[in-house]
Amino acid sequence: MQRRLGFLAAAPRISTHPDAEMSGPRSRILGILKAFQTLEWKIETFIVGDKVSKKWSANGSGELISKGFFYTLAVDFMRLGLGVINSWRSYQELKNQVDWVYEYAATLQCLGWIFQRQGIPWILQTEALLFYEAKAERKALILYRLAQWIEIKAYQKCDVLACVSETLKGILVQNYGISSEKIVLIPNGVDIDFLNPKLHVPKRIFSGFTIGFIGSLYAWAGLDLLIETISELRAEGLDISLVVVGDGAMKSAWEKQSQELGISPYVAFIGRVSWLEVPQYIAGFDVGYSGQVQLKMGKMYLSPMKLYEYMAMAKPVIASAFEDAKRLICDRKTGFLFKPGDKNDLKRTLLEAYQKREALSEMGQFACIEIVNHHSWAARVQNLVEGAEQILKKQRSHTQYD
Repeated sequence: MQRRLGFLAAAPRISTHPDAEMSGPRSRILGILKAFQTLEWKIETFIVGDKVSKKWSANGSGELISKGFFYTLAVDFMRLGLGVINSWRSYQELKNQVDWVYEYAATLQCLGWIFQRQGIPWILQTEALLFYEAKAERKALILYRLAQWIEIKAYQKCDVLACVSETLKGILVQNYGISSEKIVLIPNGVDIDFLNPKLHVPKRIFSGFTIGFIGSLYAWAGLDLLIETISELRAEGLDISLVVVGDGAMKSAWEKQSQELGISPYVAFIGRVSWLEVPQYIAGFDVGYSGQVQLKMGKMYLSPMKLYEYMAMAKPVIASAFEDAKRLICDRKTGFLFKPGDKNDLKRTLLEAYQKREALSEMGQFACIEIVNHHSWAARVQNLVEGAEQILKKQRSHTQYD
């Protein structure tokens, strides 16, 4: 009998529309849904961002949330109200059609609890401390304590918690009392059918050695360190350029930094582009950059999708040596690792990549093979299903014993 999954996402800004501003969540959701279908699950969805006006998820929607105290507070209350309404709406739509629900976590709202009360297993995916990031990193939350309580309570109550990194798992277990026995580790993955270097024509911006970045321009992306390092290397005679594909809060500041350092002719801020164009830009890079710095809390728990996307497109990566990068990249074979936030080490790493530019194509091929063999969304979801089944089986046996 075909198994049935209800996929839930409560946040109005998270959408599968092609023009959705939050491209990372969009890619994750589409990759996960496609992988479940590959495993022959029947999928029913309740994705709030697909049900409301596209203006809620379009470019600029994130900036609107952060534009002032009272506006942000009003958005917080809207999230709370929508969470209550949509939990009931989702159950009314899907209640008799699913064996599991898989929910993409959201700030100040959750949906899966109502299915769980009717005996349907609730799997919740978390890739961040959402209450912390919304408050400290994006200034997009006023009701911080309430958001924390709702989020942590959801992690405690769900049947299975899918977590993107060991670092995040450790924080949840040690700081918030989440049972480690209910957590399954599922880092990000990639759609290897779409991100296939054989299918895309490179869009090259500079003729010389080009470092590329794709993604949201938040402070933790660490592009200021990269821009400063490129400036120093260009002053030493190296022809190094940077292409930045994406938008975000730090875009204007980093554009200004490039101008002040006198390297703006060699730094192209492309802005946000259609997801269909992203592989073309990656194909035009020589190396991809994933140089996250520590979050303000002093830890980095993210699983950067760009790592997988660069490598799937046969590009080696220059990456700060956090957990996910160290697990994924074979240093000097599929990429180059450097000490997070260390400009001298980044400079040394960039210089080495520049000197080895004739070998980068072969490194990229090794990177692509690694992704195809081990890091597709199909492989991730297979691990998720197996891990969730083990957790749910153990929970059932404990209930019967009790």
